[in-house]
Amino acid sequence: MSLQALSIQGIRNLADTHLTLSPGVNVFFGDNGAGKTSLLEAIHILAMARSFRLARTRTVVAHEADELLVVGEHQVLGRIAVRRTQKGQYQIRLRGEPINSLAELVHNLPLQLIHSDSFLLLEGSPGDRRQFLDWGVFHQSSAFHEDWQRLQKSLKNRNSLLRSGRIERSELEVWEREYEAAAERIDGYRKTYLKGFVPCFHQVLAQLIDLPELRIHYYRGWDKDRPLRDVLEQQRERDTKLGYTQSGPQRADMRIKVGKINAADELSRGQQKLVVCALKIAQSLFLQQQQEQPTIFLIDDLPAELDHHHIQKLGELMEGLNSQVFMTCVDPEPLKYFWKHPNQVRMFHVEHGEIRLVTEFGDKT
Repeated sequence: MSLQALSIQGIRNLADTHLTLSPGVNVFFGDNGAGKTSLLEAIHILAMARSFRLARTRTVVAHEADELLVVGEHQVLGRIAVRRTQKGQYQIRLRGEPINSLAELVHNLPLQLIHSDSFLLLEGSPGDRRQFLDWGVFHQSSAFHEDWQRLQKSLKNRNSLLRSGRIERSELEVWEREYEAAAERIDGYRKTYLKGFVPCFHQVLAQLIDLPELRIHYYRGWDKDRPLRDVLEQQRERDTKLGYTQSGPQRADMRIKVGKINAADELSRGQQKLVVCALKIAQSLFLQQQQEQPTIFLIDDLPAELDHHHIQKLGELMEGLNSQVFMTCVDPEPLKYFWKHPNQVRMFHVEHGEIRLVTEFGDKT
């Protein structure tokens, strides 16, 4: 279940182009600034209707264009088209029919991104790790998205009442009950997901690097031994002074430690990259085991900080996933033997925004 072809118009410095893709590995190589990462950005827009580099999509649209358009031909889903304007308005079509829910698009086209910001899983804020965790929960539980929307609505209204300074207790209790119910369900989804994901992660990690003391610790966002209702009651006065809710699923964290030390403080940069790759691969493997739904991987500059041995190990793991992979690099030589089946590897050279298919190293078509 892969993208068979990709058409791109109006994205950064990329020339308008149409590419026929490999269902296995697609490697895009060229000098820095040539447009390689913009190509990954285009695929990310196709799957999530937004860029992974900047929140404001108007910076992604080419200077001379009013809008961008990315069209993919998918083996199972058919034709997918995402159009976005300079003002950030977007239109999504699947098989020619408009999609009004972004969640529907994301659910149909699972995407994993490995790039420089992926280190935030170890060294970033709890929000970065919650986002990773909730990607897995979203694809595992069909009810998660609706409950997350309920949580956000009730949290927003509780915080609004806290900031108003004129709290009607009866009105506050209405939103607190809604908030508590949604919070307990979301915590349950996350715990259920981690129960299956963590063993899968350790199996993948062991194939890449020996880190027997590395562990994942889940903090749900409030005292694990007390119901959220009691915590909110105790903290209500302070919440009122602060103007926001201190405890709940929006404060959860998935802490990754080596012994008692945060992994980011203990591991080298290369070791961190392997842990991040293991997290992403395990998440995709777990999804495939549950729903037989392969993930598309976007990997920006994989060879950086990794030796030839570990690059090969990653290739073996990804080949086992039967996933479609899009990779960028400056020098393609380290990736020459990334895949055991060369007939599933398609090489593209990117130069000044132009993308050309390469049949052999240095041989452009």
